Amino acid sequence: MSLRRMPLFAWASLVTSIMIIFAMPAVMLAANLVGVDRQVATHFFNPAEGGDALLWQHLFWFFGHPEVYFIFIPALGFVSTMIPTFARRPMFGHDAVVLSLIATGFLSFGLWVHHMFATNVPELGKSFFTAMSFMIAIPTAIQLFCWIATLWTGRLNFRPPLYFILGFFFTFMIGGLTGIIVGSVPLDLQVHDTYFVVAHLHYVVIGAPCFRCSPRSFTGSRR
Repeated sequence: MSLRRMPLFAWASLVTSIMIIFAMPAVMLAANLVGVDRQVATHFFNPAEGGDALLWQHLFWFFGHPEVYFIFIPALGFVSTMIPTFARRPMFGHDAVVLSLIATGFLSFGLWVHHMFATNVPELGKSFFTAMSFMIAIPTAIQLFCWIATLWTGRLNFRPPLYFILGFFFTFMIGGLTGIIVGSVPLDLQVHDTYFVVAHLHYVVIGAPCFRCSPRSFTGSRR
């Protein structure tokens, strides 16, 4: 099977696997450094002894933000597999969806500092990560438009999994729009440490994966 004929869920799994390879070493290193700090008193993260507390945040969030996409990108693959089944037509813009999955995985590694806007990170750096936070919405929006076009031009088979997909669209949009808000420095400073951030996280991490499919997701008719 050629790459251009791979199922979209297989593409989502491939992108997620490559992301894990690059993201996991950062959190493993951070965890080991914390362990050494506690057992041997090396003080990597203790400012009173010359360490840097922000170093922990950088290492953790370099893993922590792509980790959200470890959960989310397979959900996108599920939706991209289910919609053609219940629209009874091939996915509109198959190659665009594949490129969007790859772009989402790549850009997710350039967002981690938007979790640190309330720290003393340089303003130029904050501006860069704000731009990256906005930019990642582009490939995600492309996938959404391809899904809508597939449903619009298809012969819909209204079964419970399709209703779950429509619910996914709703939570997906709320999670994405609130993500753009917390990706902006002035707005993020206002909602930092509030339940707005908690709601954004749960709309993305809980709402979208839970609504991506129902039991019997892949049992719809292709007729």
